[in-house]
Amino acid sequence: TPKASSSAVAELTLGHMFSLARFIGIANVTMREGKWNKKQYKGIELSGKTLGLIGFGRIGKELAKKAKALGMKIIYTDILGPAKDFPEYSFVSLDKLLADSDFISLHVPGSKDKSPVIGKPEFSKMKDGVYLINCARGSVVDEAALLETMNSGKLAGAGIDVYPEEPPQNLELISHERVSVTPHIGAATKEGVEGY
Repeated sequence: TPKASSSAVAELTLGHMFSLARFIGIANVTMREGKWNKKQYKGIELSGKTLGLIGFGRIGKELAKKAKALGMKIIYTDILGPAKDFPEYSFVSLDKLLADSDFISLHVPGSKDKSPVIGKPEFSKMKDGVYLINCARGSVVDEAALLETMNSGKLAGAGIDVYPEEPPQNLELISHERVSVTPHIGAATKEGVEGY
């Protein structure tokens, strides 16, 4: 992702987090249908929650800065190891990140063989009620395992901007009421990338 769009992707990630935590997406739909579901939408605050970042490059660092300003605790894992000059954030193993995070956000490139970073084994290590955000690459999350974990109730919600196939074909996933979806617009801001 170009340097100029790091803030744009980080902000979209936060947008998905807010949307999921406060039921903004589904409330927007049900209100337009004439429904007043106020009691159903008891959300959570981001402040005081743990955000786990998988990948700590430009976007991960930008998101960490913004989330810390909201009062979130930041933990991260990265194949390059602990980042220098960021003592305010904790480097942890992937397993610890999966177990301890309230929100997990991916900021890694997809692999050449398109193998997922998050699949059934990783979902099983997450705490109940976690939120997963993918604004990285569609191939880094196993969509079938994601849907299965959503339907089991273990995952509180998912924010998705990228898909293995675009436009996405998994209509069951993108129409799920606990999924916040956008059409790969992470860098699509006036300030982000010219001519996007």
